[in-house]
Amino acid sequence: MKVTHVLGHNSNWNVESYLQHDIGDFFLITAFTHGARFDTKKGLLPILPFSMIDLQFYGKKTSGDITKGSLSEFPFHPANCSDEEVTSIYFDNCLKQAIKYQEDKGFKNIIIPHFYENEEVSDIVSTIKNINHHVAKNKLDGRKYFMTLAFANHIIIDKAKVEEILFCCTDMDICFDGYFVTCENKPETRKKLTTDIKILRNLSNVFKTLKIQQFETIYAYANWDAIVILAQTDIDYVTIGTYENLRKFDIVRFTEDQSGGGSKGYYFSEKLLNMVKANDLTSLRDLGQLDRIKNERNIFSDIILRRGYDWNIHKPDVNKNYLLSINRLLHAISAKADLSERKKYVQTLVQSAIDTYNELENNYVYLDNESGNYHLNIWKSYLASS
Repeated sequence: MKVTHVLGHNSNWNVESYLQHDIGDFFLITAFTHGARFDTKKGLLPILPFSMIDLQFYGKKTSGDITKGSLSEFPFHPANCSDEEVTSIYFDNCLKQAIKYQEDKGFKNIIIPHFYENEEVSDIVSTIKNINHHVAKNKLDGRKYFMTLAFANHIIIDKAKVEEILFCCTDMDICFDGYFVTCENKPETRKKLTTDIKILRNLSNVFKTLKIQQFETIYAYANWDAIVILAQTDIDYVTIGTYENLRKFDIVRFTEDQSGGGSKGYYFSEKLLNMVKANDLTSLRDLGQLDRIKNERNIFSDIILRRGYDWNIHKPDVNKNYLLSINRLLHAISAKADLSERKKYVQTLVQSAIDTYNELENNYVYLDNESGNYHLNIWKSYLASS
């Protein structure tokens, strides 16, 4: 498994963490942030040989309505299409041009874009079949071709729809080397992760099925709940990101202008398997409980937990603490080749985190909302029943 940095805003932090601290193994360049001149940016040059690019066709023509981002820099991007060009033939041609663009740029992993379809599974299947036919006739040696599967929320929660897509993806005539999978989770307000067990079950089934059929898999825009999916199947690439919009796939990012808003940031704790709001660290410190959640052997954690640290979500050490921690967790889990032992290991991690939350409450620290234990019992139930 390759832990893969998603390169969005302030991607120099990701590159630095890789070059200076050996965090991660690979890179995913985002078209939204880096545009068509990505390969001229000095900060990206050292990692281009270990990278792939997501051209992010998710919003189709609607992506042309947003004022932020650089998607329209790519002449073949659907963001540039006119009203007269909105046809399935036009969009298929966009995909074919996207494939050639990546081949010409020298990428070894070709990420074939796909569109976010919120209505008909038949549209998803039709595009997969059409592009598979094109790739079968034009595939280059020495390249791997990954078809994008962008699961809308109402599709990923529907087992029948997921299985219909998987039936197409695993057909004997499919010539893709693998799939680039992302999923719209839609967590509840003041939560970072989904608590919908249907998503965990169906998404896990996607990765299990594809791997059984010997496809390579990429889990894109993954949050730290990727550890639950990884507990039961191998995944070839799992992405890690700094900002939330790089760890949570949301179609709105590609169809509407959004503002990030201000925040002091979050502390990712390996011992809690969760993000803790910066403001909550004060009560943890005052009650002498900070060591219960502190990450070990993590220079960035040591820096940001110092008394008087001026917290801000846009500080590199805040984000690098997460990158180092999740990189460590993912590699520790994937290193266990026996899947039954791997699952037991993750169950142990989850139970330990639950116990830590209980110990905090026994010492009068009550964390709530995104800092609290809203997710671990769901993980425990899912792993026990799957």
